[in-house]
Amino acid sequence: MTTDFILPERLDSSAAPGLAAALRGRIGTPLVLDASRVTVIGALAFEVLIAAGRQWQADGNALTIRHPSARFAAACGTLGLPCDALWQDTKTISPEREEQDA
Repeated sequence: MTTDFILPERLDSSAAPGLAAALRGRIGTPLVLDASRVTVIGALAFEVLIAAGRQWQADGNALTIRHPSARFAAACGTLGLPCDALWQDTKTISPEREEQDA
């Protein structure tokens, strides 16, 4: 059974520990994060969401972000992150580029 979790309006650095605790309590079940109310989001909250997504993925459970607010979407865009799956690696490096960087 999928559970819904509404993200708070302010996800600044002071909200990150509470967000982490709330998500930890939901490990092991599919989860939908509703981002429609988010007006402020900082780097620490993004780190929490990315870590959560990777944990859910490693556990074989679905973690989905739905209804991103305009500010949430803009912050994702600024960081180059996909709004619906922040934890997905969008960087693709061709083998030729890897050899050049080595």
